[in-house]
Amino acid sequence: MADAPAWAAEARTTATANLDALPVLTGMEEEWRFTPPADLAMTGPEPSGAGATGTVVLPATEGRSARLAFTDGVPAPAEIIDLPDGVIVSELGQALIDHESLVRPRLYSLAGFDDRPGALNAAHWDAGTFVYVPRGVHLTLPVETVLTATGATGRVFGRTLIIVEEGAKATVVDRYVSPDLDGPVQASSVVEMFVAEGGELEHVSYIGWGSGMRHHATIRASTGKDARARSVNVTLGGDVVRVEPTMYCHGSGSDARALGMYFATGNQHFEHRVVSRHEAPQAYSNLLYKGAIQDTAHTVFFGNLVVPPGAPGTDAYQTNRNLILTEGARADTIPFLEIETAEVKCSHAGAVGRVDDEQVFYLMSRGVPELEAKHLIVYGFFQEVLDQISFGELRDELAAAARAKVR
Repeated sequence: MADAPAWAAEARTTATANLDALPVLTGMEEEWRFTPPADLAMTGPEPSGAGATGTVVLPATEGRSARLAFTDGVPAPAEIIDLPDGVIVSELGQALIDHESLVRPRLYSLAGFDDRPGALNAAHWDAGTFVYVPRGVHLTLPVETVLTATGATGRVFGRTLIIVEEGAKATVVDRYVSPDLDGPVQASSVVEMFVAEGGELEHVSYIGWGSGMRHHATIRASTGKDARARSVNVTLGGDVVRVEPTMYCHGSGSDARALGMYFATGNQHFEHRVVSRHEAPQAYSNLLYKGAIQDTAHTVFFGNLVVPPGAPGTDAYQTNRNLILTEGARADTIPFLEIETAEVKCSHAGAVGRVDDEQVFYLMSRGVPELEAKHLIVYGFFQEVLDQISFGELRDELAAAARAKVR
């Protein structure tokens, strides 16, 4: 970002200074006790490249309104396929210059650089995605961004900024993919989303890395009055992945939903820390995450509903359910509530259970092979989340990818 305006350069300088000044994470901190910071290169020397085996084949752009692709954080020219007038899909570094009046008030305002993951990303990202949907415009086909890691560099950065204006509607897909790598490579991504009054945004984050990848992802969404935001996180790939979505209900009558599905196999370690913050009265939120775990994999879900003073009429739910497929797999679920306002309706639930042998036997007794029976059970388990992805082609792709992990 050599040509970045002065305010952006100043923000980077501040982020770099913060990164140097912030305490080194040790893993003894409460919020880091499940995933060692060193596994995500939050401490220690800068990681080096690892090399790779194989290549990545991306879906065709058919059915997309636009696509931006980044290889090791370096952007290719944007593919603009079918965008309504006024919609902007641009590389974020260029948008700092071309669309400063839109970007400057919002960039870093939800996900800043006052903690180590945020400072690391803000200090080092060079390219990203900017999506702007003007007032009243409905984007019928999704915008897709693809971040690919090849193993040539030891660390990969991504950043996305989405603005949906009053009464507008859009779907944005962030896809993270790589071949299997010969050694560890680190990824850092940040997504900031703003949905104005009466707007609607669906954001799908698909983490489909190959082996060797270690990814820290920050996702923040702000909903205005009567706005709707749906964040869907699908975590299937990578060795170590930690995803931190936070949904802010900033306007009365807003609807913010954080949905997720994850399937960990082998020695994979996935942690999802999901927060819903109600900053306005009469708002609705729902945190729904479902996970399947097999082999010696480990997953962690931490969910928190936060209702500070001044948000009466809050209607909020939190659910995490985990399906254990084999001995040795482990899932930790930690639902949490922080409620400082009366006249609210809030609930939370967490569960960890094994595949029901009677269900498998029932299907096998009717001629369904054992592996296919497990495929059907896993698909049915995830259906509640999959059904809320509006783009049918993507929904089918994710369902097939999850079923393929069953052994």
